[in-house]
Amino acid sequence: MSNYRILQLILLAIVFNLSFYVQADDVAATNWEQLNAPEKKLLKSFKNNWNEISPQRKERLLKGAKRWQQMSPQQKKAAKKRLQRWKKMNPEQRQRIRKRFKKFRQLPAEERQKIRQQRKWFKDLAPEKRNELRQRWKEMSPSQREAFRGRMKDRRLRWKNMPAAEKERLQQRRSEMRSKQRNMSPAERRNMRDQLRKRRQIKRQIRRERFQR
Repeated sequence: MSNYRILQLILLAIVFNLSFYVQADDVAATNWEQLNAPEKKLLKSFKNNWNEISPQRKERLLKGAKRWQQMSPQQKKAAKKRLQRWKKMNPEQRQRIRKRFKKFRQLPAEERQKIRQQRKWFKDLAPEKRNELRQRWKEMSPSQREAFRGRMKDRRLRWKNMPAAEKERLQQRRSEMRSKQRNMSPAERRNMRDQLRKRRQIKRQIRRERFQR
């Protein structure tokens, strides 16, 4: 695989999976001589015109190169699949992806980190649970999706205004819950999901009743 194609893969991996995004915001877009050996090897197709490349593009290329070096074989394999998905997209779909990525980069660092954590939470779910959530989203009406986005916006605002000590307490609780789930048997996980589902159904019913009053 050519080095240019590798750069394509990592940049698309960043677009399709925001949790892959390099978190170091101080990547130095410097002269070619200041790059390390792995970076030079990966970016050698840009060597002759490196000084003509804009600082913004240099930064993206360097972040991509650093992230590629950090990726496991499984992550690199996933990046290849994303490239195939990208090729099958029409121009409108690609433009939507670019806009989403641009919007993500403009968010405050704290919000970007929270999105990465949410993405990781979703990836750690059992496949059947991920499929269930996707199906629920597809079945929502436009008004239901808008209401859902509103609730998510309210949650982000509450998180932003939450005292640091409270944030730390919640993060610790979530970490303990994830650790507990990893040690559960499949039957225990199903039982826990059923209980959570019943609680959500009760809460939704209560909200509907309040709305109808």
